[in-house]
Amino acid sequence: MLFLNAKHALSQDVHFSQYYLSPLSLNPANTGNYKGDYRFFGNYRSQWKDISKAYNTFSAGGDFNIYPKNQQVSGGLIFINDKSGGNLMVNKILPSAAVHRKISGFNLHAGIQPGIVIKTIDFYSHSFPNQLNWNSGKFDNTLQNNETNVSQRFTYFDLNIGFGASRKFGKWEPEIGLSYFHINRPRESFLNNNNKLPIRQAYNIGLNYYLNSEIILRAYTLYGTTTKVNDMVSGFNVEYILSKGPFFTNSVFAGIMWRDGYQRNADAGIATVGMNYSHYTIGFSYDVTFSKLKTAVDSKGAFEIAIIYRAKNTRLTKKEIPCERY
Repeated sequence: MLFLNAKHALSQDVHFSQYYLSPLSLNPANTGNYKGDYRFFGNYRSQWKDISKAYNTFSAGGDFNIYPKNQQVSGGLIFINDKSGGNLMVNKILPSAAVHRKISGFNLHAGIQPGIVIKTIDFYSHSFPNQLNWNSGKFDNTLQNNETNVSQRFTYFDLNIGFGASRKFGKWEPEIGLSYFHINRPRESFLNNNNKLPIRQAYNIGLNYYLNSEIILRAYTLYGTTTKVNDMVSGFNVEYILSKGPFFTNSVFAGIMWRDGYQRNADAGIATVGMNYSHYTIGFSYDVTFSKLKTAVDSKGAFEIAIIYRAKNTRLTKKEIPCERY
């Protein structure tokens, strides 16, 4: 049935609940959008593990900043591995580049992300009608399946772009981002047809409010859409600052999120918790399923862990001239 309906099927694109801790998969413009010389990051998501053929997603990468002619330019790389339906494997290798400018107090960012995507499916993990062994009365996937028009692997070039902006107004700091994925409309099919991957759009909005010297309130929303399918994740975190140093702030944070699916159907509630300590940011989240699938998975959803390592910023950003009075 999967192959017969492949012309009309829409696969799930890779996503994380803690999307704000997966910067390069959210928006290419996030490449280098931080204070530091370089950083490394990794994310892992296990979804619906109670189902025998669940989703497992892993990503890892890094980025860095350079300043030719006193302009901030960034480069990076992200690798994504996603396994869904038990046997569908997707590997993405995506280099990223971005430029950053500060104009009239606004921090502006633009990025591009060209790369390759490799999709594979294992025929030996499936059974086809022609593999019925008439002697045993059972299906034998070592027999010829006679699926001559179906390939087990294909590769295509993918291209993503993104933009972002932020500015601080007193205690308020809003930020926005928009990104477009698969803008080259690559051919994606295990069959010999010309199925084109539609462009996916993602819009994210964040708002930080610095309540006092110890508490920061963070609200955020991510809305994604492709053809007639859309998805929205919203939530907020409360961050408590433990201590501040010249380079890093040590803090803990916790919050809740929720996800709406197609036609604003409640999909999941998400609990988040994490900490910033020295060079590291660590976040955990757990999804509780609200959709009709909750019966099959006993309301269980997805577990996620994210980790970021950020190096110090060795570039001079503040200048102070001592004043001596006689």
